[in-house]
Amino acid sequence: MEPLVIYAILAGSLLLTFALIRILKSLVQWKDSARVFVFRHLIYPSVISRHSLAGPWSPAGILTHLTYATINIFLACYKSSSLEIIGRRAGDLSLINMAFPVVALHLSFAADLLGISLPFYRKLHRVSGWMTAALTVLHMSAHGFRLDTESAADESKERRLSTIVAAGCLAALLLISLPFVRKFSYEAFLRSHQGLTIASIYGIWRHIPKVELLPSLYLIVGVGMLAVTSLLYIAMLLYRNGIFSGNGYPRARFLSTTEYSEQEKTKVSHDINDVPLKISLFLPRPVKVRAGQYVNVWLPAVSFWSWTQTHPFTVISWSQRKQSVLELLVQPQKGLTGTIGRQLRNTGASGYSSLVLFSGPHGVSEPVDEYENVLLISSGSGLAAVLPYARKLIHGYNTCTSRVRRVHLLWQVDKRVEIAIAAQEQVNELLKEDLPDNGHVGYNVSMFKQKLTTS
Repeated sequence: MEPLVIYAILAGSLLLTFALIRILKSLVQWKDSARVFVFRHLIYPSVISRHSLAGPWSPAGILTHLTYATINIFLACYKSSSLEIIGRRAGDLSLINMAFPVVALHLSFAADLLGISLPFYRKLHRVSGWMTAALTVLHMSAHGFRLDTESAADESKERRLSTIVAAGCLAALLLISLPFVRKFSYEAFLRSHQGLTIASIYGIWRHIPKVELLPSLYLIVGVGMLAVTSLLYIAMLLYRNGIFSGNGYPRARFLSTTEYSEQEKTKVSHDINDVPLKISLFLPRPVKVRAGQYVNVWLPAVSFWSWTQTHPFTVISWSQRKQSVLELLVQPQKGLTGTIGRQLRNTGASGYSSLVLFSGPHGVSEPVDEYENVLLISSGSGLAAVLPYARKLIHGYNTCTSRVRRVHLLWQVDKRVEIAIAAQEQVNELLKEDLPDNGHVGYNVSMFKQKLTTS
């Protein structure tokens, strides 16, 4: 069996391994001292600190990247008698590695299928994408653009054009993926990224010689997995939104945490992003949301370009049962949430509602109920991420379903105190749930305001 075929089998086995790990975690809970050792000495320490372009890099991360690169270099150069063979193998390896970045159209959905967190899947997506690009460059340098040789005369103009299209799309993908480029407009980056990926796949398909079976098979398998996961994603989207349930469509209710006077409504305020928003999603079909999970929300009727955007929001409401109303606490930023904030300035305290579709819930819920003492740390609007965990911990203590004995919430509030006012109701509800009659879990809240320094 050829080494490349073995590597393709191993790459496919990796996806199956993540799925099996997901199943095993739901059936068996185990602890091992080796896991503590790995996290303490290989994952938590930082060899290279966080930077705007890269990092942080842990020993485990560096070792994993070096191993991954070494395997691909070895498979490209193993028993290669010429540069042409190395280039051909590099092209095949790029197709095998490309199967992982295109395994699903939505990264959150792919992470859920594999049972891993979204940040970890993003790292896998990024490193496999860059490896695909590096192998493609090696393929083009050694084999792809031999336009000055006799073999180039045998290539059809259509195949040359498809080669240029695929290479140009991959180069554009690398350019827009740089942090300082995609930060200008993430939505534009996301749609461009998806469009360029589809165009590059088409160019690669036209570039592959029809007489070579394995390269075509690698690409077909990758596109096949993308098609299957996309259909599964659409089916779950339609089901969870109750499209064919006969109970109507999901609706989103927007409320501002601040009431504006008539004079303030006419002003063009520069601090509109300081006022948090409350969003309630009314669902025709209840869903089970675990603590720490989020939903991706699509609001096509909010603005002219809102139909092209989806935004993730953490669900702050938590219940042991399925929920028909999901509560969100949002700090407006530029773009869609800023538009909603400006619209709420004009509508007043009554707010307004709009059609909404959502996907999810996504994300991995941390097993916080396995500990006796829990410290929850948040800053600003990050309180939305820890509120569901606090509710779960108090409920677990009251029902004797967790080990928790003491919970301390440490909340840093910045200069925008509006978020503290907006979340006051949520924090007070937690204090009411922790009643002495129920055993008193020892739930404490510490708030402090960030001091501003001037130079």
